[in-house]
Amino acid sequence: MEGRLKFKLIQLGEAVKNFEESLSLELSKYSEIAADSIKSGQVQKFEFCTELLWKTVKIYLFEINGIDANSPKMVMKEYFNLGLCSYDEYERIMEMLDDRNMLSHIYKKEQFEKIYTRVINTLSIFKSVIDVLS
Repeated sequence: MEGRLKFKLIQLGEAVKNFEESLSLELSKYSEIAADSIKSGQVQKFEFCTELLWKTVKIYLFEINGIDANSPKMVMKEYFNLGLCSYDEYERIMEMLDDRNMLSHIYKKEQFEKIYTRVINTLSIFKSVIDVLS
């Protein structure tokens, strides 16, 4: 495994572990304002992990398969086309990318909460991709 890919995989693994630790917090133990702040932090960690995920896959595609894809969705499409994930996983990854993009434009609490319920269920996808790339 090339040095750049190895470094990115380590970075992604550490970020996912940090995201997982944040998800282990029991929100009901906190005041509403504290719980809201924790949720915002969890979402920020999700955004960071999602960004690292597609960039790590991009490096993997180029270094291992010679595929040069540039956009997040094109990178993940090539990942799927190589048979590295199931169609269900591919759909969830695309949804994660959409959610990450939407989060930077959200102004309504209802939208945030809807996306948050999906964000807290993405850990298995991150781990699956790490396993495939390792």
